[in-house]
Amino acid sequence: MTILTKSFCKKHPQIVSNSLDGKYSIELYDAINDVEEAWSSVASVHDLFFSPDFLRCIEKFPASGITPYYGIVKEKNVAVGIIYFQSKYVRLKDNLRKPGSEPKNTLEKLTEPFRHAVVGTLNFHTIICGNLLLTGKYGFYFKDSVTRDEQFYLVIKATDKLSAFLKKQDIKPGLILIKDFFTEDTPLSGEYHQGFTKFTVQPKMLLELKPEWKTFDDYLDDMKSKYRVRARKAQQKASDITKVVFNEEEIANHRDTINALYKNISDQADFNAFVLHENYFENLKATLGKNMTFTTYWRNNKMVAFFTSIKNFDILDAHFLGYDPSENVECQLYLNMLYDLIKEGLDKKVARIDMSRTAVEIKSTVGAVPHDMYLYLKHTNTFLNKSVETVLSFVKPEADYVIRSPFRDE
Repeated sequence: MTILTKSFCKKHPQIVSNSLDGKYSIELYDAINDVEEAWSSVASVHDLFFSPDFLRCIEKFPASGITPYYGIVKEKNVAVGIIYFQSKYVRLKDNLRKPGSEPKNTLEKLTEPFRHAVVGTLNFHTIICGNLLLTGKYGFYFKDSVTRDEQFYLVIKATDKLSAFLKKQDIKPGLILIKDFFTEDTPLSGEYHQGFTKFTVQPKMLLELKPEWKTFDDYLDDMKSKYRVRARKAQQKASDITKVVFNEEEIANHRDTINALYKNISDQADFNAFVLHENYFENLKATLGKNMTFTTYWRNNKMVAFFTSIKNFDILDAHFLGYDPSENVECQLYLNMLYDLIKEGLDKKVARIDMSRTAVEIKSTVGAVPHDMYLYLKHTNTFLNKSVETVLSFVKPEADYVIRSPFRDE
């Protein structure tokens, strides 16, 4: 197997070249424009988030501190796989709002200062195989001729080469993160992923739309009485809300308000690895066109909330949102956004709504079902890698939600 890194980055051609047995080669670049043809020949034609247009948008308007890299895996000079990396310096003290769960007993209270002190020292340059802006398997995609275990092997070898390149730029990667996998997507065997700690965070919330749901009323009719009443009351509370769908120019004209509403939510997250570029939303709309919907909520001539959705073939993806917390309490904005997302999914006749992570319990009340996703984490220092599992227990919040079953047949 040959691991050949040529044209490593557009600014740094032919940095690394070494070989194993000659079957595969790996090329790494730092611009999607340089690999678009090969990338498109492999990338799934049924997923917008692997499309060069989407990746070009987040490359041109990157979230804070994120630098992308693109890998092409070739067999006999024919592209058979693509790998998407993001590189970012992570300061856990800055990114983590609330380390772990709150102390429950005297011992935990006594160790709490130590936990916070440990978190304060954890600052690492991190290589991520995957996309921090998305929940899902957006780190690599291979043709069927490459087995699942070979895929993981090649991804880890490509990670090694990216790490070696960054070190030559005086950047020393400390953590390697490979994200996000359903159970059926995890590696079957092989020693290449040994040394990585496998863990889960909050599950991905998915709502399958039944074929018999032609309208929102059909969806409500399938609900148990108390959830149907809850939905009606929430909609009534938002009766004086006016909804306006924005185009690219309108998003740009209200950029400051939109970013302030977005920050209200991002600043509340227990862990927030980045802040979106201030021009992200308008440029995403320009990139995706009719496949992206930007819905704003207005009350008393003031924008109080927005949410974004992306039609990804037969899936409607919930993307970023923002709202005024005080208006949310009075009008149940977040719950109404979930209902409006479902209405949009029914109107667009998608098969599934992907509600991503976070707010697990409230999403379950509208019918979304949790699906565990697995991540793999490794420290490049063998000694420090032994403590990864312990550190994760410090910073990973415990599940504090109850999964609801709102439909009559559940």
